[in-house]
Parts: sequence; C-alpha cells; structure tokens
Amino acid sequence: MRDIASLRMAPFRRSPTDGWVGTLEYPGYRAGNVVARLDDLPAVDPHHLYFDLLLLDEGGRTRDNHSGPCPAIPRRQSLDERSRFVRLVAELVRHAPDDAVGLNAVHQAVAVMRDRGVTPEGLVAAAQMLDDASSERAVADSLSDLLELYLGEEEACRTLAEVVAGQAHRKGPASLDAVVPPLPGDGDFERRVRALNERGLRAQLEYLIRTVGKARVRHFLRGVTDFDMVPRADMFGV
Repeated sequence: MRDIASLRMAPFRRSPTDGWVGTLEYPGYRAGNVVARLDDLPAVDPHHLYFDLLLLDEGGRTRDNHSGPCPAIPRRQSLDERSRFVRLVAELVRHAPDDAVGLNAVHQAVAVMRDRGVTPEGLVAAAQMLDDASSERAVADSLSDLLELYLGEEEACRTLAEVVAGQAHRKGPASLDAVVPPLPGDGDFERRVRALNERGLRAQLEYLIRTVGKARVRHFLRGVTDFDMVPRADMFGV
C-alpha cells in the first residue's frame, strides 16, 4: 500500500464551501452540498452520539437528511475519532446525492457506517452500496477525486492508460464506438485506444464504468492498483 506521505498531491478540486462546522466536541464537516455532523442526544441514545447527514440546497438550507443514533461512536469516543468519522463519511458520500431524489442513494450506506464505523472494511462495504445506488456520473466523480488525490492527475492517467488498453483489447473495437469512432487507415484500433487515453482521466473512467459496470468498477480498480479506492483519514490530515 502506498505511503500517503509520499503522495504527489494534486491541485484538488474542492467546493469553496467545504470545511469544518459544529464544535470541537461535536464536529461536523461539509463536503460539497452534504454535511456530516455529530450531536449528543442522550434522551435518544444515552450511550452513543447522534449522527446527521444533511443535504443542502444552493441557499444552504436543508432539503433532505439522514439521521439516527451512531453505535460506531460511543459517547466516550475521542475527539480525534469523532472528527475522523464525520470527515470520512462526508468525503465518501460527497457525490452521491441526486438532484431529483435527494439522499435516497445514501441511506443504506450511511446506516452501515453508523453501525460499523469508518474502518477500511466498513468504507469498502459502504462504497459498494453507494455505487449500486448512485448514477454513473456520481461514481465517476467519486473515483476521479480519489485517484487525483492519491496519485495526482497525471500519474492517475498514466496508471489507467494500461488498464484501459487491456480492457479495450478484451472487449474489442466495438466497445470504443461510443467514445472514439472508427478512424481511417491502418492501426485504427490502437490509435483509438491512444486517443481515448489522451482525453484524460474522466474519459478513461467513463469508459471503464461503461464496460465494467458502475457497481463493479471500484472493485475492478482495486485489483489493478495498490489502493482500496475509498477515502483514508491520512489523506485529509485527520
């Protein structure tokens, strides 16, 4: 597994509204238009903290929410672990909400993290549920963010170039038709694969999602990189 300290940090695209909210004792984190936060409601659960995931509209008002006791965070949990929990939940679900159906795609995944916490295994399980329920665009956004943060955009493109070429050879020329139409002349197939890779990380991911399937592509990428394809606390300094 790659040492985070050695990462080539990309100029990472973040919303200007991103940042910490709440208090030191009951932290929250805003990632895009979602806020993950903890609270203490002993009348609801005297032993564990309470968790809210809020979906905000353009004016910053709550338009949907997922809330409930958080068995993964007992009241005695350290402040650092509380911050780590809300940051990783927010980062994982950042792209999942849908304009039409709100937080419908995230309820099952967030329930898993409330129960199991943000261990690597819990995050992997939650990410699979999110990919199953989210749009292809949301899956591409999530994977693009992670790869850029982990590898840097240029290195991510180079890493995926070989993966895309291998997938194109397995799936055949027709798999490229929607992305790069047939080209005149000799060497058409290899030139089309090269043209796809030259279009950048987003085009590479969209091709892999189309040919592998959005529910399988994160697992597929874990098999061809040394990265588990979920947020890690040391990526964000928490």
